[in-house]
Amino acid sequence: MSDLEHFTRLLRLMRTSCDANIVPGLVRSNARSRTGITQIDLATLTGVSESWYRRLESGRQAPAADWIETLVRTLQLSEGQRHSLFVYGTGQEPPRRYRPDARIIHPGDEAFVRIQPWTAYISDFAWDILVMNDRAGRDWPWMLNGTNIMTWALTYPEARMQLIDWEENWAKPMASQLRLRHEAHPDHPRLTEVVNEIKDRDRVACRLLEQDTTAIHHPDKHQRRTYLAGHGDTIFETTFLCYSPMADPALRLMVVPTIEVTDEDEND
Repeated sequence: MSDLEHFTRLLRLMRTSCDANIVPGLVRSNARSRTGITQIDLATLTGVSESWYRRLESGRQAPAADWIETLVRTLQLSEGQRHSLFVYGTGQEPPRRYRPDARIIHPGDEAFVRIQPWTAYISDFAWDILVMNDRAGRDWPWMLNGTNIMTWALTYPEARMQLIDWEENWAKPMASQLRLRHEAHPDHPRLTEVVNEIKDRDRVACRLLEQDTTAIHHPDKHQRRTYLAGHGDTIFETTFLCYSPMADPALRLMVVPTIEVTDEDEND
């Protein structure tokens, strides 16, 4: 049985005590000096209306499991906090997260990923992350939750705030990669599962997958701008360096250098 009184108390504490500077895409001039974020901020970050969130925090609205998962990613909550939110909010323990089988990764490949100074990871045929380094977890903490790359980027509300010029520079090329791969491999079960989940979760992403004419096969050397966790409203330019092991070309090794965009760069 759920306990909304405890849930709302815990939720309010998490919202008012979090460091606003760690939330990518939360852009405001005083973010660096404030503890906690407003109800409006959290509603926007988690993709709900302000009125819905106010009802939730006052105990007049029960949370959905999917919304709790969004909150966990957005505020970078611990497994213990996630467990408490699910038990109090839904009366059930949190579901097990999907974890791909990382045993196919050679120890040498894993070691190579972990020593990179920039974000680095290896993903599989369906864009599930198999191994990543510590830098990836710091800059992109949603990766720690085992979230599929395409599902996060194309459907989650916080991605729209973190990824600058989301639809043109991020969503369209990523949806194109996913669409082209799925059309070439329509019988791949996990890939089909990811595509169907994205279409079900988000109307804009569904349109991009079904109607957009962007034709991009891979993002190698693409440069895109984003906010990173722990850096407030600082803008970073990322460069995607893409590699595939010769022994298994279905895998993708990604190395993602980032540089801070200066005021002069922003005006170019």
